Amino acid sequence: MAEKARPVAGPAHKKMPAQKADPKKKLCILGTASTMTDAPFEDDGFEMWGVSGLLASPTCKRLDRVFELHPWYEVRSMLPLLGALENSDAPIYMQDVVEEVPRSVKYPYDEIKERFYLPLMGRPLYVTNSITWMILLGIYEGYKDFSLFGVHMAHDKEYAYQRASCSWALGIIHGFMLHGEDYRIHIPEESELLQAEYEYGYDQPTKLMMQIDLRRKRLDMGIKQVEGEIQNLQQQRWKTEGARDEALYWHNFVNGYK
Repeated sequence: MAEKARPVAGPAHKKMPAQKADPKKKLCILGTASTMTDAPFEDDGFEMWGVSGLLASPTCKRLDRVFELHPWYEVRSMLPLLGALENSDAPIYMQDVVEEVPRSVKYPYDEIKERFYLPLMGRPLYVTNSITWMILLGIYEGYKDFSLFGVHMAHDKEYAYQRASCSWALGIIHGFMLHGEDYRIHIPEESELLQAEYEYGYDQPTKLMMQIDLRRKRLDMGIKQVEGEIQNLQQQRWKTEGARDEALYWHNFVNGYK
C-alpha cells in the first residue's frame, strides 16, 4: 500500500507560506539537459525554478524554487535526493507539506486544475511532467516572460510522451501573444519543444532527413560524453581498489599474517 506523506504536526516544523509572484520578474524554468548551464543565473531580473535533480548539480548556480512532484513514497526512497531536499534553502514544491522536508510547500494543485482543466481531457489534467506543472503555475501567478533552459525533450524513449503536454502549456502562452498581450517565450535551439521535423505538405523529405541526421549526431555526442564519464569512474574504482588492497596488505603484515 502506498505510503502517504505525513501531515505537519507540532511546533518543531514551520510551515512555509505560499510564494507570491513578482510579475515584473522574468521566469526561467530549468531542466537537467545541457543548456541548463546557459541559463541567466547572474541576472536578478529572473526568478529561477528548477526540478529537484538540480540540487545535486554543481553547475546550477541558483534555484529560487524547487519542484519535486513525485509521490512521497517515491521521494523518501531516494536517499540522496531526500538529503538534498532536507538541506535546501529554497522552497520545495511538493504534493503535500511534509515534516521531513522543512521548506516544503504544497503545490496549488486544486487551483491549477480549476484554472486549466477542460472536460474533454477526461479525468486527468493534460500534464505529463514537472516542467508542465511549472509552466502552468507561472501563468497562474502572472508571469509574462518565460525562458526554458535544460528542457530539450529530445529523447524518444523517455520524453516523447512528455513533450506534448509542455507544448500545450506553452501554447496557452502563445494564445495570449496572438491576442496582442505582452507575453514572451525563449527556448534554446537545442530544445525540441514547439519544433516540428517538417511542415506537412510543404517541406521536402530531404530537409527531414537533415533534421534526423542532426539529431543522430547530438545523440552520438551524448553517448561519447557518457562513455568518458564511465571511463573516469572505472579509473577511480581501480585506484580505490588498489588503495584497499595496499591497506589490506599492511593490515595483515602488522598482524603477522602471511
